Amino acid sequence: MVDFREIGSGELWELFARDFLELFGFFIESSPDRGADEGRDLIVVEEVKGILNKYRFRWLVSCKHFAVSGRAVTENDERNLLERMESFSADGFIGFYSTIASAGLNKRLESLRKSSKIKDFRIFDAKLIENCLVTAGYSHLLMRYFPESYRRIKPIHSILGSYVPLKCEVCGKDLLLDSLKNRYSSILVEVHEVRDSICYVHDVYCVCKGKCDEVLERKYAGYGFITAWEDLDDLFIPPRYLDYLLAVMNRIRQGKDVYSDEAYRKLKLILIKLGQRVFRYTSEEDLKRYISLKELLRF
Repeated sequence: MVDFREIGSGELWELFARDFLELFGFFIESSPDRGADEGRDLIVVEEVKGILNKYRFRWLVSCKHFAVSGRAVTENDERNLLERMESFSADGFIGFYSTIASAGLNKRLESLRKSSKIKDFRIFDAKLIENCLVTAGYSHLLMRYFPESYRRIKPIHSILGSYVPLKCEVCGKDLLLDSLKNRYSSILVEVHEVRDSICYVHDVYCVCKGKCDEVLERKYAGYGFITAWEDLDDLFIPPRYLDYLLAVMNRIRQGKDVYSDEAYRKLKLILIKLGQRVFRYTSEEDLKRYISLKELLRF
């Protein structure tokens, strides 16, 4: 999904690694700079908490950007690894790679950890980094460093400060996250009955297609209710989302649809959650302005 070739230099890849790891929760002790780095790209610190105490765990981060060639990072690319860590008093090693680590490099790192020469290691490879970028909280990094991928993927945004999952009514799967990998696999369903030309909506929910949908379909068919549905992937298209929203408003205004209190509450929540894939990224400035507007509207 993410084309790491959009980052055109190793230097820019290091800056991306710094911003990514800081967002991930690390304290950046030493940032990338130009010139000889003595085998070090970054030093980051993690605060580890125990039952009685806490301590700072220092990681040496090595950034390797081989996305253009697509080759794995090998032992030859990480020479003098142990000496580099000792030189900077690092406890652990992080490989931040736009491809993957080779089997030989992984074996070498496992051996160093097993012999207690290093305390730990982690590899942030292309797939792990990609999985983070397309989930809520990282979308602004995707927009900044991978603008073409951002426009193509339409990632999840934390539009109101924190991500809110949209769960399947039956199995509990997060349908927003699932939609990034499995297109057209879930639907929004309205349950209603028609009396005297008025549509009474009893329930609104989102559900996986297939077995989960069939469970609730049978349940409401037993009550004699009708179901109507929309593909969630269609509602992620901004004009279609707007069409749906305006259609709901118009039918309520015209008296054609009457929602139960619970169905109306659920519909509002679903529209908010869907908005996390429809709307653009909400910057800190936007969020502060939104909060101030809410305060003004109270008076």
